Amino acid sequence: MDDDDGVRESIASFFASVGMSVATFRAAEDLLSSERLPIADFVVSDLHMPGMSGVGLLQEVRARRPDLPVVIMTAFGTAEARAQATQLGVHAFLCKPVDPENLLVLIRTALVGDTANQ
Repeated sequence: MDDDDGVRESIASFFASVGMSVATFRAAEDLLSSERLPIADFVVSDLHMPGMSGVGLLQEVRARRPDLPVVIMTAFGTAEARAQATQLGVHAFLCKPVDPENLLVLIRTALVGDTANQ
């Protein structure tokens, strides 16, 4: 999820190219009100978006799906935002530009970890 159309499309295209089913959202509220959240395997979100921030989204996701891996990425991260996200159990907090291959490794690691815990 990212409010930047280019970033959102690029990440979605990359995940689709490796065979993952992808749903994109421009804002946190769109994901939270969608039918996709209950069936999502992971969430990738920008930190700064119109409306709810990535940390706010992470907080809501933790309330609804405590074990869902969430990756937050940002071009303008602060130590405070990183600390809040870490306290809420973010899987990773990344600085943009994000290397899609590294992001894929993070997501695959999270998914394997979740499967091992079930």
